[in-house]
Amino acid sequence: MKWYFTVGFTVLVMVTTLLIRIPVPGGGYFNFGDVVIVFCGLYAGRRSALIAGGVGSALADLIGFPLFAPITLVAKALLGLFAGMGKTAGSWMKNIWPLIGALMMVTVYFAGTWIMPSFGKAAAVADLPANLLQAGFGFVGGRLLFAAYTRIESLS
Repeated sequence: MKWYFTVGFTVLVMVTTLLIRIPVPGGGYFNFGDVVIVFCGLYAGRRSALIAGGVGSALADLIGFPLFAPITLVAKALLGLFAGMGKTAGSWMKNIWPLIGALMMVTVYFAGTWIMPSFGKAAAVADLPANLLQAGFGFVGGRLLFAAYTRIESLS
């Protein structure tokens, strides 16, 4: 994948993360960046998705929620890495790899929130349902976007 695709996807992840923010109980927010990360992984592969997911999401957090930027960098980079493994995988593994990435993202956010002194266990548990919903939406949305792209590409 060319470097400019990675840069473009990084900006797209940042913009879709910042565009619509729906607050969740623990202080974070629900967004559409994960849809782009999963799509990027399936389209461009693990390296581009790792960079776009981690850097794009962390930059968005630096603008709106800087305390979580380091955790977001790791969580979204893992989402991108695993989603990107689906690019070259067999048909049913195209679903499994992004799902593993989504679960890894939720795990990193849970552990990261738990160990932060200003948040702790209660905040980690309170954020868990929203993080699972975010991960599920990103997985489904990214897979659907990639399926639509594949269908359109096959028509041309």
